[in-house]
Amino acid sequence: MGHGGRPGDDDGLATASVTALAAGVREGRWRAADLVEHALAALEDVHGRTGCVAALDADGARATAAQRDAVVAAGGPVGPLHGVPFTVKDWVDAAGLPCSGELDHRDRVPDEDATAVARLRTAGAVLVAKTAVQVDSALFGPVRNPHRPERNPGASSSGEGAAVGGGASPFGLGSDSGGSIRVPAAWCGAAGLKPTAGRVPTTGHFPRVGPRSDGRTQIGPLARHAGDLDLVLRVIAGPDGRDPGVAPVRLGAAADVHLPGLRLAWCTGEPGWEPQPPVRDAVEWAVATLTGADGLVGQGEAALRLDEAYDVTDRYWRRRALTGAEAGRQLRDWDRYARRALVDHEDVDVVVLPAVREVAPVHRALVGEDYAYTLPASLTGWPAAVVPVGWHDDLPVAVQVLARPWRDDVATAVATALARAAAPATAGPGHRPGPPP
Repeated sequence: MGHGGRPGDDDGLATASVTALAAGVREGRWRAADLVEHALAALEDVHGRTGCVAALDADGARATAAQRDAVVAAGGPVGPLHGVPFTVKDWVDAAGLPCSGELDHRDRVPDEDATAVARLRTAGAVLVAKTAVQVDSALFGPVRNPHRPERNPGASSSGEGAAVGGGASPFGLGSDSGGSIRVPAAWCGAAGLKPTAGRVPTTGHFPRVGPRSDGRTQIGPLARHAGDLDLVLRVIAGPDGRDPGVAPVRLGAAADVHLPGLRLAWCTGEPGWEPQPPVRDAVEWAVATLTGADGLVGQGEAALRLDEAYDVTDRYWRRRALTGAEAGRQLRDWDRYARRALVDHEDVDVVVLPAVREVAPVHRALVGEDYAYTLPASLTGWPAAVVPVGWHDDLPVAVQVLARPWRDDVATAVATALARAAAPATAGPGHRPGPPP
């Protein structure tokens, strides 16, 4: 592609990783302007099928891309994401763009970026759009699955999942309380990460969240390649002096994680919460892959106690209606669940389990049971990555990887290994053999 031309289908931009895109800009093989024009065209196409865009910033993205290209031309310093387009969930502030949260705040336009957005921009990334929330809201209307529009994209980072999973955005930011990054990632075919609670500042999330008012909610990345989760996390992680829930804990690099010898447990289902066969098969394939070529040591079935996790979470969702005594009991039960999870898995480094019980269902409102397999990591605060590993009936099939607290590097390293092993089963339209054998 010449520097003056519009990106074409043979340029590799539609499938390139964030790492490759940034390297291409640094090395002069692509301009940031090329990447932005490709992303804008792709977003127009995917939005037409899914309704994923909440607000487009075409003029701002083009101006920023021109500035990024000028820095490269002048031989100036560039960040790790220089020139790479990205998208952001509506609930995360981006200066000058609407961040409404809901219909009552439809005219809200923040003056400052959320900390995570500001850090991405400082690293050189180019914001192109805000994405819609929920599968069907009064403000944004329906958001649909990018692979089969009659199917569900997951919530609440619905538009982000559709944009990234649909190939329009190389990466983006979502937020996850009970599974709001992980369910859209699983159903839309993106990689996604809920970081360890306290790893990434939630400063600039709207509605406002904090370690006591809503300690489950975390801002985290979605990406078309699992290997990029670590890169983006390393940019957005760390204290900002404004979020009291963020701890100054060192973040290891996924590339430094030595997989052989890691202790692996798994869950292919619990009574009353059995996943569909394609999901169960994907977990079994992941376990066989990790304990085979990757050298992890199998420790047997994990004790996720899904009934208990759902009960604690259901009372959390209804907390405004609880009496003081009931609220106190819910908090004690939550602490008990989190402690038992540590004890039950004290000899485990990684847990592989479903992200969702089924492939994307028909378009409908989500119910609590849809989040059954994402609730354990939400209650414990453990890092949890979702990675697509195959297809069933033209819909993505994913698995979830949990790691111990603060070992986000382990979660992303294992997810990357699974993504590598699953290729080309996840190569996209025209190459969909289903879950790996």
